[in-house]
Amino acid sequence: MLSSKWRLLGGIVALLGSAIGQLAQYLVAPAHVSGGTAADQVAAVAGHDSRINAAIWLDLPILLVIPAALYLGLVAGARTSRLAATGAAITFVGSLGAGYLLALDPLIALAGRVEPRDGAVALVSAYESSAVANVMVVVGVLGTALGYILLGVAMFRTRTVARWVGLAVVVSVVLEVGGQAVGIDAVAVAAYVIRVVAFVMCAAALVRLRREAPGLAPSALAPAAAAAA
Repeated sequence: MLSSKWRLLGGIVALLGSAIGQLAQYLVAPAHVSGGTAADQVAAVAGHDSRINAAIWLDLPILLVIPAALYLGLVAGARTSRLAATGAAITFVGSLGAGYLLALDPLIALAGRVEPRDGAVALVSAYESSAVANVMVVVGVLGTALGYILLGVAMFRTRTVARWVGLAVVVSVVLEVGGQAVGIDAVAVAAYVIRVVAFVMCAAALVRLRREAPGLAPSALAPAAAAAA
């Protein structure tokens, strides 16, 4: 069984890696075509091999959202708060769809290098329209969005961290979904920056918890968080 020291390290890596990975990947990716056709997406990455390759590698730390969901639940007080436990469970299940969603990046990248491109575009389109991909979009996008909102509300209510951290988690979801829906990159980037800040504070809360209560009991965070609020 891992010691609390290793669980702490795992939590810090998961929280910071997933948040920074999302921000970096969004900044590096050559284009973001929200709701565009497969042809639009393939055309957007064609001729940008170095950037799309870097973005694909940056997909890897984004997968840390899966364990990060559990650590967010810990910070939000999942052991004593039903709201936090529900939020962590929904976020965890939603984040399992990340593998299917991120698999589209290398597929689009390869399609952008193929000539003639019609067959490759048809393959991308078939993947995007497949039943499993559509289910994973719903589970991955809506699931993690709802889960983050519940976790943010739980943080705000239980005050395991300063209240503004919970608000920041909720705001980051609203800006991320809104920014990508309307195709405004600056809004989406702002969402990821806010999330990085919020997750840094959550990681700091884990460190404080380790120092004050080696057993990793979330309730031990409350006094320090209340003083910081």
